[in-house]
Amino acid sequence: MSLFRRFTAPLAAMLAAVLMVACGAQVAPTPIPSAPVPAAAPVIDAEARNAFNAAICPVFTGILEIDPRLAAMRGAGAQGGDMSPHATEIGAVESELGLLLDDLEAVPEWSSGANLRHQLITALHGIRARLLSVGGDPGAHTAAEGLANLPFIATEQMDLAMQGAVQSGLTCEDAP
Repeated sequence: MSLFRRFTAPLAAMLAAVLMVACGAQVAPTPIPSAPVPAAAPVIDAEARNAFNAAICPVFTGILEIDPRLAAMRGAGAQGGDMSPHATEIGAVESELGLLLDDLEAVPEWSSGANLRHQLITALHGIRARLLSVGGDPGAHTAAEGLANLPFIATEQMDLAMQGAVQSGLTCEDAP
């Protein structure tokens, strides 16, 4: 198994698990150190949670659609060579990430989901910045390395933020 696959497979699995939890799938949660679960949420928090869920769930769908494309770009970069043939896809994914970031900026405030939203924005900005850099000159000698080293969406911090939000009521089961 190549080093690339050994490194990316666990991260891809973590992203899938994180997104499956948000979309209602049953995944065993990882314990969150000293993260108390509120006993009773006030009605206002329930309204904020519902608005947050309705706005963020389509973002998860978009991430699920983009992630395999990012993996393909990492693979192309790992093979090396001229990345010019991938310029159209790099630009398309960069644009779609911009739209997802706009959607994330519009997600209503919900205190239990604030860290998750922050982690998503941070991850997507990092990936988009790298794509903008590579897309600016896909024929550059650094372009392949830039694609091969695209940041991943899923991180440990995002996993913890997702778990906290799910424990507080994040669900995409009833989302449009």
